[in-house]
Amino acid sequence: MKTTIKIAAGLMLGLAFFGSYSLASMILDRVPPITYEGAKALQPEVGRGGVLDVEFKVFRTRICPAVTKRWLVDAEGTRHAIPSYTVGVQLLAGKETYQRSITIPLAAALGPAWYEVDLNYYCNVIHRIGWPINVTSPPIPFLITP
Repeated sequence: MKTTIKIAAGLMLGLAFFGSYSLASMILDRVPPITYEGAKALQPEVGRGGVLDVEFKVFRTRICPAVTKRWLVDAEGTRHAIPSYTVGVQLLAGKETYQRSITIPLAAALGPAWYEVDLNYYCNVIHRIGWPINVTSPPIPFLITP
């Protein structure tokens, strides 16, 4: 009987240690799955209603689901939400260069502006219950013309 109790106590202690270790590792997991190595506008000026092509150079250390928000900030400081796009499921870890095209809102003010992307990554349970890893792209400056 004492041996059974010792075995059960050992198993419970082992499970408690494993659970605590797992929870602590999820809480401490704050390393962004993506690092921006560069971001630039492929043309320095674009008219309202025109299309701006941007290029990103990134390094992915792992693949995690993300919620993406894209913003254009115009010369008056107004943030314009840019409609989201769907990223393919064939993402791979490592270096990547990709391009995106955005349409400049007709309501955007003329003058200097920038484009940026906010990413909230959900790599584990702790991230999903309300503490995602947030990554913001470097701002990409350009000029909005008439």
